[in-house]
Amino acid sequence: MNPQKIIVVAGTNGKGSVCATLEALFLATGETVGLFTSPHLIETTERIRINGKDISPELFCEVYHAVRQAVLEMTPLSHFEMLTLMAAWVFLSGEKIPPVDRPIFEVGLGGTWDATNAIPHLNCVITSLGLDHQNLLGYSLPEIALNKFGIVTLGANVVHSVLPVEVQPLSREVQRATQSRWTESFPMNWKVTQEKHGPQFHIQTPWGEAPIQLAGPRAIQNSATALTLFHSMGYSPGPYLASLSQVRWPGRMEKYETPISPCPIYLSGDHNPEGIASLIDLLEHYPRKHLYILLGVVKDKDLDPIISPLLSLPNSSLFITEVSFRKRTLKEYGKWLPFTKGGWSNPPVALEKIAERAMEHDLILVTGSLYLVGEIQAFLKPTARC
Repeated sequence: MNPQKIIVVAGTNGKGSVCATLEALFLATGETVGLFTSPHLIETTERIRINGKDISPELFCEVYHAVRQAVLEMTPLSHFEMLTLMAAWVFLSGEKIPPVDRPIFEVGLGGTWDATNAIPHLNCVITSLGLDHQNLLGYSLPEIALNKFGIVTLGANVVHSVLPVEVQPLSREVQRATQSRWTESFPMNWKVTQEKHGPQFHIQTPWGEAPIQLAGPRAIQNSATALTLFHSMGYSPGPYLASLSQVRWPGRMEKYETPISPCPIYLSGDHNPEGIASLIDLLEHYPRKHLYILLGVVKDKDLDPIISPLLSLPNSSLFITEVSFRKRTLKEYGKWLPFTKGGWSNPPVALEKIAERAMEHDLILVTGSLYLVGEIQAFLKPTARC
Protein backbone atom coordinates (compact mmCIF):
# COMPACT_ATOMS: atom_id res chain seq x y z
CA MET A 1 0.00 0.00 0.00
CA ASN A 2 1.60 3.24 -1.17
CA PRO A 3 0.06 6.26 0.62
CA GLN A 4 1.30 8.55 -2.15
CA LYS A 5 -1.10 6.83 -4.56
CA ILE A 6 -4.19 7.04 -2.34
CA ILE A 7 -6.66 9.95 -2.35
CA VAL A 8 -9.20 10.70 0.40
CA VAL A 9 -11.93 13.30 -0.24
CA ALA A 10 -13.87 15.07 2.56
CA GLY A 11 -16.23 18.06 2.62
CA THR A 12 -19.91 18.93 2.92
CA ASN A 13 -20.95 19.16 -0.73
CA GLY A 14 -19.31 17.97 -3.92
CA LYS A 15 -17.29 15.03 -2.54
CA GLY A 16 -18.79 12.48 -4.90
CA SER A 17 -18.55 14.75 -7.94
CA VAL A 18 -14.87 15.43 -7.23
CA CYS A 19 -14.23 11.70 -6.78
CA ALA A 20 -16.00 10.80 -10.02
CA THR A 21 -14.08 13.50 -11.90
CA LEU A 22 -10.77 12.26 -10.51
CA GLU A 23 -11.75 8.75 -11.56
CA ALA A 24 -12.32 9.92 -15.15
CA LEU A 25 -9.06 11.89 -15.25
CA PHE A 26 -6.89 9.03 -13.98
CA LEU A 27 -8.61 6.52 -16.25
CA ALA A 28 -7.74 8.78 -19.18
CA THR A 29 -4.06 8.45 -18.26
CA GLY A 30 -4.31 4.68 -18.60
CA GLU A 31 -4.15 3.95 -14.88
CA THR A 32 -6.48 1.49 -13.17
CA VAL A 33 -8.74 3.21 -10.67
CA GLY A 34 -10.69 2.05 -7.63
CA LEU A 35 -13.45 4.33 -6.36
CA PHE A 36 -15.30 4.01 -3.04
CA THR A 37 -18.31 6.31 -2.52
CA SER A 38 -21.49 6.55 -0.49
CA PRO A 39 -24.40 6.30 -0.28
CA HIS A 40 -25.63 4.06 -3.06
CA LEU A 41 -28.82 4.84 -4.95
CA ILE A 42 -30.17 1.38 -5.78
CA GLU A 43 -27.58 -1.40 -5.28
CA THR A 44 -24.88 -1.53 -2.60
CA THR A 45 -22.39 -2.62 -5.26
CA GLU A 46 -22.49 0.96 -6.61
CA ARG A 47 -20.24 2.00 -3.74
CA ILE A 48 -17.21 0.08 -5.03
CA ARG A 49 -16.15 0.76 -8.61
CA ILE A 50 -13.23 -0.57 -10.62
CA ASN A 51 -12.34 1.42 -13.74
CA GLY A 52 -15.70 3.16 -13.77
CA LYS A 53 -17.84 0.03 -13.33
CA ASP A 54 -19.60 -1.23 -10.21
CA ILE A 55 -18.18 -4.49 -8.93
CA SER A 56 -20.32 -7.55 -9.62
CA PRO A 57 -22.64 -9.01 -6.98
CA GLU A 58 -20.54 -12.18 -7.09
CA LEU A 59 -17.31 -10.32 -6.31
CA PHE A 60 -19.09 -8.28 -3.63
CA CYS A 61 -20.18 -11.46 -1.85
CA GLU A 62 -16.76 -13.07 -2.14
CA VAL A 63 -15.09 -9.99 -0.70
CA TYR A 64 -17.64 -9.74 2.11
CA HIS A 65 -16.94 -13.30 3.25
CA ALA A 66 -13.15 -12.85 3.00
CA VAL A 67 -13.17 -9.63 5.03
CA ARG A 68 -15.70 -10.95 7.54
CA GLN A 69 -13.46 -13.93 8.23
CA ALA A 70 -10.49 -11.62 8.77
CA VAL A 71 -12.30 -9.43 11.32
CA LEU A 72 -14.20 -12.09 13.29
CA GLU A 73 -12.21 -11.43 16.46
CA MET A 74 -12.57 -7.65 16.26
CA THR A 75 -15.24 -5.47 17.81
CA PRO A 76 -18.31 -5.72 15.53
CA LEU A 77 -17.95 -3.26 12.66
CA SER A 78 -20.61 -0.86 11.46
CA HIS A 79 -22.11 -1.25 7.98
CA PHE A 80 -19.96 1.60 6.65
CA GLU A 81 -16.76 0.33 8.32
CA MET A 82 -17.29 -3.08 6.74
CA LEU A 83 -17.85 -1.57 3.30
CA THR A 84 -14.73 0.58 3.66
CA LEU A 85 -12.63 -2.47 4.51
CA MET A 86 -14.14 -4.36 1.60
CA ALA A 87 -13.24 -1.54 -0.80
CA ALA A 88 -9.68 -1.39 0.53
CA TRP A 89 -9.38 -5.18 0.18
CA VAL A 90 -10.60 -5.08 -3.43
CA PHE A 91 -8.34 -2.18 -4.40
CA LEU A 92 -5.18 -3.11 -2.54
CA SER A 93 -4.95 -6.79 -1.58
CA GLY A 94 -4.37 -8.29 -5.03
CA GLU A 95 -6.39 -11.34 -3.98
CA LYS A 96 -9.14 -11.22 -6.61
CA ILE A 97 -7.84 -8.58 -9.02
CA PRO A 98 -4.45 -6.90 -9.39
CA PRO A 99 -4.06 -3.91 -7.05
CA VAL A 100 -5.32 -0.73 -8.69
CA ASP A 101 -2.95 2.10 -9.52
CA ARG A 102 -5.15 4.82 -8.01
CA PRO A 103 -7.47 4.14 -5.05
CA ILE A 104 -9.93 7.00 -4.29
CA PHE A 105 -12.01 7.06 -1.10
CA GLU A 106 -14.92 9.38 -0.41
CA VAL A 107 -15.38 10.14 3.29
CA GLY A 108 -18.76 9.03 4.57
CA LEU A 109 -19.26 11.50 7.43
CA GLY A 110 -16.91 14.13 8.83
CA GLY A 111 -13.30 13.05 8.53
CA THR A 112 -11.43 12.49 11.78
CA TRP A 113 -13.41 9.44 12.89
CA ASP A 114 -14.53 8.24 9.48
CA ALA A 115 -13.48 4.72 8.50
CA THR A 116 -11.83 5.97 5.29
CA ASN A 117 -9.38 7.96 7.42
CA ALA A 118 -7.84 4.66 8.59
CA ILE A 119 -6.50 4.09 5.06
CA PRO A 120 -2.92 5.48 4.88
CA HIS A 121 -3.00 8.39 2.42
CA LEU A 122 -0.98 11.46 1.42
CA ASN A 123 -3.40 13.15 -0.96
CA CYS A 124 -6.35 14.94 0.63
CA VAL A 125 -9.21 16.97 -0.82
CA ILE A 126 -11.51 19.29 1.12
CA THR A 127 -14.56 20.25 -0.94
CA SER A 128 -16.97 23.09 -0.09
CA LEU A 129 -17.95 23.34 3.58
CA GLY A 130 -21.38 24.02 5.01
CA LEU A 131 -23.79 23.15 7.80
CA ASP A 132 -24.87 19.52 7.72
CA HIS A 133 -25.06 16.68 10.26
CA GLN A 134 -24.69 19.28 13.02
CA ASN A 135 -25.87 16.80 15.64
CA LEU A 136 -22.71 14.79 14.95
CA LEU A 137 -20.16 17.29 13.65
CA GLY A 138 -20.95 20.52 15.50
CA TYR A 139 -23.15 23.55 15.09
CA SER A 140 -20.58 25.99 13.68
CA LEU A 141 -18.44 25.94 10.55
CA PRO A 142 -15.15 25.84 12.53
CA GLU A 143 -16.38 22.78 14.46
CA ILE A 144 -17.41 21.04 11.25
CA ALA A 145 -14.19 22.05 9.48
CA LEU A 146 -12.08 20.66 12.34
CA ASN A 147 -13.65 17.27 11.78
CA LYS A 148 -13.24 17.45 8.00
CA PHE A 149 -9.61 18.55 8.33
CA GLY A 150 -8.98 15.39 10.36
CA ILE A 151 -8.14 13.57 7.13
CA VAL A 152 -4.97 15.68 6.72
CA THR A 153 -1.97 13.48 7.49
CA LEU A 154 1.63 14.43 8.27
CA GLY A 155 3.25 15.84 5.14
CA ALA A 156 0.09 15.52 3.07
CA ASN A 157 -0.71 17.20 -0.24
CA VAL A 158 -4.00 19.05 0.39
CA VAL A 159 -6.22 20.66 -2.25
CA HIS A 160 -9.29 22.54 -1.08
CA SER A 161 -12.19 24.56 -2.40
CA VAL A 162 -12.40 28.20 -1.29
CA LEU A 163 -12.64 28.09 2.50
CA PRO A 164 -15.08 30.23 4.49
CA VAL A 165 -13.31 33.12 6.25
CA GLU A 166 -14.18 31.79 9.69
CA VAL A 167 -12.28 28.51 9.16
CA GLN A 168 -9.14 29.92 7.57
CA PRO A 169 -7.26 30.39 10.89
CA LEU A 170 -8.01 26.75 11.68
CA SER A 171 -6.72 25.63 8.29
CA ARG A 172 -3.44 27.42 8.96
CA GLU A 173 -3.15 25.73 12.36
CA VAL A 174 -3.72 22.30 10.82
CA GLN A 175 -1.23 23.07 8.05
CA ARG A 176 1.45 23.96 10.61
CA ALA A 177 0.71 20.99 12.86
CA THR A 178 0.84 18.47 10.00
CA GLN A 179 3.56 20.18 7.93
CA SER A 180 1.26 19.67 4.97
CA ARG A 181 1.13 21.54 1.67
CA TRP A 182 -2.21 23.28 0.99
CA THR A 183 -3.36 24.52 -2.42
CA GLU A 184 -6.60 26.34 -3.10
CA SER A 185 -8.53 25.14 -6.13
CA PHE A 186 -7.59 27.14 -9.21
CA PRO A 187 -10.34 29.65 -10.18
CA MET A 188 -11.84 28.65 -13.51
CA ASN A 189 -14.38 30.33 -15.77
CA TRP A 190 -17.26 28.67 -17.52
CA LYS A 191 -19.96 29.14 -20.10
CA VAL A 192 -23.21 27.42 -20.98
CA THR A 193 -24.80 26.69 -24.34
CA GLN A 194 -28.38 25.60 -24.88
CA GLU A 195 -28.45 22.34 -26.81
CA LYS A 196 -31.32 20.08 -27.90
CA HIS A 197 -30.80 17.82 -24.89
CA GLY A 198 -30.65 20.79 -22.48
CA PRO A 199 -27.92 23.09 -21.16
CA GLN A 200 -24.33 22.12 -21.88
CA PHE A 201 -21.72 23.48 -19.49
CA HIS A 202 -18.12 24.15 -20.54
CA ILE A 203 -15.19 24.70 -18.21
CA GLN A 204 -12.45 27.15 -19.16
CA THR A 205 -9.19 26.04 -17.55
CA PRO A 206 -5.55 27.19 -17.71
CA TRP A 207 -5.00 24.19 -20.00
CA GLY A 208 -7.91 24.70 -22.39
CA GLU A 209 -11.70 24.54 -22.62
CA ALA A 210 -13.84 21.42 -22.43
CA PRO A 211 -17.51 20.41 -22.12
CA ILE A 212 -18.34 18.69 -18.85
CA GLN A 213 -20.88 15.98 -18.10
CA LEU A 214 -21.84 17.40 -14.70
CA ALA A 215 -24.13 20.43 -14.59
CA GLY A 216 -23.97 23.95 -13.25
CA PRO A 217 -21.61 26.34 -11.50
CA ARG A 218 -21.14 23.81 -8.71
CA ALA A 219 -19.93 21.27 -11.28
CA ILE A 220 -17.38 23.82 -12.49
CA GLN A 221 -16.15 24.30 -8.93
CA ASN A 222 -15.89 20.55 -8.31
CA SER A 223 -14.19 19.93 -11.65
CA ALA A 224 -11.72 22.71 -10.86
CA THR A 225 -10.93 21.11 -7.50
CA ALA A 226 -10.31 17.74 -9.14
CA LEU A 227 -8.13 19.29 -11.85
CA THR A 228 -6.12 21.18 -9.23
CA LEU A 229 -5.38 17.97 -7.33
CA PHE A 230 -4.55 16.16 -10.58
CA HIS A 231 -2.09 18.93 -11.44
CA SER A 232 -0.59 18.97 -7.92
CA MET A 233 0.17 15.25 -8.28
CA GLY A 234 2.38 15.91 -11.29
CA TYR A 235 -0.03 15.52 -14.21
CA SER A 236 -0.55 18.02 -17.01
CA PRO A 237 -4.36 18.23 -17.32
CA GLY A 238 -4.50 19.50 -20.91
CA PRO A 239 -4.37 16.15 -22.73
CA TYR A 240 -7.04 14.70 -20.42
CA LEU A 241 -9.70 17.43 -20.43
CA ALA A 242 -11.90 15.45 -22.83
CA SER A 243 -12.46 12.93 -20.03
CA LEU A 244 -14.61 15.52 -18.19
CA SER A 245 -17.42 14.72 -20.63
CA GLN A 246 -17.27 11.06 -19.51
CA VAL A 247 -17.79 11.59 -15.78
CA ARG A 248 -20.48 9.25 -14.41
CA TRP A 249 -22.17 10.45 -11.24
CA PRO A 250 -25.90 9.54 -11.12
CA GLY A 251 -28.53 11.41 -9.14
CA ARG A 252 -27.02 14.87 -9.55
CA MET A 253 -29.31 16.79 -11.91
CA GLU A 254 -29.70 13.56 -13.84
CA LYS A 255 -32.22 13.72 -16.68
CA TYR A 256 -34.83 11.07 -17.41
CA GLU A 257 -37.30 10.92 -20.26
CA THR A 258 -40.08 8.40 -19.72
CA PRO A 259 -43.55 7.60 -21.07
CA ILE A 260 -45.10 8.39 -17.68
CA SER A 261 -44.27 12.08 -18.09
CA PRO A 262 -44.79 14.54 -20.96
CA CYS A 263 -41.77 16.56 -19.79
CA PRO A 264 -38.24 15.75 -18.59
CA ILE A 265 -37.72 14.55 -15.02
CA TYR A 266 -34.52 15.58 -13.23
CA LEU A 267 -33.20 13.80 -10.15
CA SER A 268 -30.93 15.85 -7.89
CA GLY A 269 -30.20 14.61 -4.38
CA ASP A 270 -29.51 17.98 -2.74
CA HIS A 271 -30.17 17.65 0.98
CA ASN A 272 -28.69 20.60 2.87
CA PRO A 273 -28.90 24.41 2.65
CA GLU A 274 -25.77 24.83 0.53
CA GLY A 275 -26.89 22.07 -1.84
CA ILE A 276 -30.32 23.64 -2.28
CA ALA A 277 -28.75 27.07 -2.89
CA SER A 278 -26.53 25.66 -5.64
CA LEU A 279 -29.50 23.79 -7.11
CA ILE A 280 -31.47 27.03 -7.39
CA ASP A 281 -28.53 28.70 -9.16
CA LEU A 282 -28.37 25.73 -11.51
CA LEU A 283 -32.09 25.87 -12.34
CA GLU A 284 -31.62 29.29 -13.95
CA HIS A 285 -30.14 27.46 -16.93
CA TYR A 286 -33.08 25.07 -17.43
CA PRO A 287 -35.87 26.71 -19.48
CA ARG A 288 -39.38 25.59 -18.55
CA LYS A 289 -42.92 26.88 -18.41
CA HIS A 290 -43.70 25.49 -14.96
CA LEU A 291 -41.52 23.70 -12.41
CA TYR A 292 -42.99 20.82 -10.42
CA ILE A 293 -40.88 19.91 -7.37
CA LEU A 294 -41.19 16.59 -5.54
CA LEU A 295 -39.42 16.95 -2.20
CA GLY A 296 -38.55 14.27 0.35
CA VAL A 297 -36.43 15.16 3.37
CA VAL A 298 -35.21 12.71 6.02
CA LYS A 299 -36.24 13.10 9.63
CA ASP A 300 -33.14 14.74 11.14
CA LYS A 301 -32.88 17.65 8.68
CA ASP A 302 -33.97 21.24 9.38
CA LEU A 303 -36.75 21.96 6.88
CA ASP A 304 -36.61 25.77 6.98
CA PRO A 305 -33.42 26.37 4.92
CA ILE A 306 -34.44 23.66 2.46
CA ILE A 307 -38.09 24.50 1.78
CA SER A 308 -38.03 28.29 2.06
CA PRO A 309 -35.65 28.82 -0.92
CA LEU A 310 -37.59 26.34 -3.07
CA LEU A 311 -40.81 28.24 -2.43
CA SER A 312 -39.17 31.40 -3.77
CA LEU A 313 -38.85 29.91 -7.25
CA PRO A 314 -41.27 31.52 -9.74
CA ASN A 315 -43.88 29.48 -11.62
CA SER A 316 -43.36 26.45 -9.45
CA SER A 317 -45.38 24.01 -7.33
CA LEU A 318 -44.00 22.10 -4.35
CA PHE A 319 -45.20 18.58 -3.50
CA ILE A 320 -43.92 16.34 -0.71
CA THR A 321 -43.39 12.65 -0.13
CA GLU A 322 -41.84 10.29 2.41
CA VAL A 323 -38.37 8.77 2.18
CA SER A 324 -38.09 5.19 3.42
CA PHE A 325 -34.74 5.78 5.17
CA ARG A 326 -35.06 7.86 8.38
CA LYS A 327 -38.65 8.50 7.38
CA ARG A 328 -40.26 11.89 7.92
CA THR A 329 -44.02 11.45 7.60
CA LEU A 330 -46.14 13.91 5.67
CA LYS A 331 -47.55 15.26 8.94
CA GLU A 332 -44.03 15.96 10.16
CA TYR A 333 -43.63 18.66 7.54
CA GLY A 334 -45.64 20.66 10.07
CA LYS A 335 -45.91 24.38 9.38
CA TRP A 336 -44.83 23.89 5.77
CA LEU A 337 -47.83 21.73 4.84
CA PRO A 338 -50.05 24.71 3.85
CA PHE A 339 -47.35 25.87 1.40
CA THR A 340 -47.33 22.60 -0.55
CA LYS A 341 -49.70 21.65 -3.35
CA GLY A 342 -50.11 18.11 -2.06
CA GLY A 343 -48.31 15.06 -0.79
CA TRP A 344 -48.29 11.28 -1.11
CA SER A 345 -46.46 8.86 1.15
CA ASN A 346 -45.31 6.64 -1.74
CA PRO A 347 -42.66 8.37 -3.92
CA PRO A 348 -43.45 6.61 -7.24
CA VAL A 349 -47.17 7.35 -6.75
CA ALA A 350 -46.29 10.98 -5.98
CA LEU A 351 -44.26 11.23 -9.17
CA GLU A 352 -47.05 9.74 -11.27
CA LYS A 353 -49.59 12.16 -9.77
CA ILE A 354 -47.34 15.12 -10.56
CA ALA A 355 -46.67 13.86 -14.09
CA GLU A 356 -50.44 13.82 -14.71
CA ARG A 357 -50.48 17.60 -14.14
CA ALA A 358 -47.39 18.44 -16.18
CA MET A 359 -47.26 19.61 -19.78
CA GLU A 360 -44.63 19.16 -22.49
CA HIS A 361 -42.67 22.35 -21.79
CA ASP A 362 -42.64 21.94 -18.02
CA LEU A 363 -39.96 20.37 -15.85
CA ILE A 364 -40.24 17.95 -12.92
CA LEU A 365 -37.54 18.01 -10.25
CA VAL A 366 -37.05 15.35 -7.55
CA THR A 367 -34.84 16.52 -4.69
CA GLY A 368 -34.25 16.67 -0.93
CA SER A 369 -32.53 13.33 -0.39
CA LEU A 370 -30.27 10.91 -2.23
CA TYR A 371 -32.37 8.11 -0.74
CA LEU A 372 -35.46 9.57 -2.45
CA VAL A 373 -33.51 9.88 -5.69
CA GLY A 374 -32.58 6.20 -5.42
CA GLU A 375 -36.20 5.15 -4.94
CA ILE A 376 -37.32 7.19 -7.94
CA GLN A 377 -34.40 6.05 -10.06
CA ALA A 378 -35.27 2.40 -9.40
CA PHE A 379 -38.89 3.14 -10.38
CA LEU A 380 -37.97 4.99 -13.60
CA LYS A 381 -35.15 2.86 -14.97
CA PRO A 382 -37.22 0.13 -16.63
CA THR A 383 -38.98 2.67 -18.88
CA ALA A 384 -36.69 5.68 -18.95
CA ARG A 385 -34.11 7.07 -21.31
CA CYS A 386 -31.38 9.14 -19.58
